[in-house]
Amino acid sequence: MGQVKLIVSNWKMNLDSKQATRLITNLKKLKKIHPNFKNIICPQFMLIPLVSRLINQNQIILGSQDCHYINEGAYTGDTSIKLLKENNCKYVIIGHSERRHNHKETDSIVRKKVEHVLLNKLKPIVCVGESLKQRKSNKYKYILKKQLNNCIPTNQNHIVIAYEPIWSIGSGLVPTLNEINEIYSLTKLFLRNNKKIKDFYFLYGGSVNSENFKKILDNTDVDGALIGGASLNFKEIKKILTKS
Repeated sequence: MGQVKLIVSNWKMNLDSKQATRLITNLKKLKKIHPNFKNIICPQFMLIPLVSRLINQNQIILGSQDCHYINEGAYTGDTSIKLLKENNCKYVIIGHSERRHNHKETDSIVRKKVEHVLLNKLKPIVCVGESLKQRKSNKYKYILKKQLNNCIPTNQNHIVIAYEPIWSIGSGLVPTLNEINEIYSLTKLFLRNNKKIKDFYFLYGGSVNSENFKKILDNTDVDGALIGGASLNFKEIKKILTKS
């Protein structure tokens, strides 16, 4: 989409308050973050108020790992976007494969959440990706187009798409550079022709580390990365943010 790259740290259900404080404190000390990088951190819900206070208008941007598609009500265990906004969250990860699998989230639910996030002027990071079985059976293009069609509303520029092949998450397996570019081209063409979207961010996620990140960023059309385990390790995320 442009020169700006989104580096999104998905902490998942990791780190306690002391660990989060230590990591944020170290990140705030970084002086050589690449000038075109946006450093976005998405902690688990109970850490969001703490992280919000710690970053305190620093160059770190706060995001959330999920939200409900209703502002308030009888939804035990869910979190409203109103509280995310109160804590200065700017981005929300929607439709991560772990939510789709563990919480049985359908494309319909993901679509409602995306629309709700957009309505509230936050930026959704919409996750799409295929399973290993779907990749091997050559159904991955159909699956990805279906997810994009069902989850993304029309005429919404600046959407963030995070391509996370399920078979790559936490496995150490990473698609080839050509495979990542293929999915970027598929996404670009589909959004332009079917959703009237010309401007979007395309992130890659799945076993991202400091070593493969450089290769992916320098040799594909991605606009950044959605990073899991490596984002919990200060030395790793430092290398990624400084591209060192």
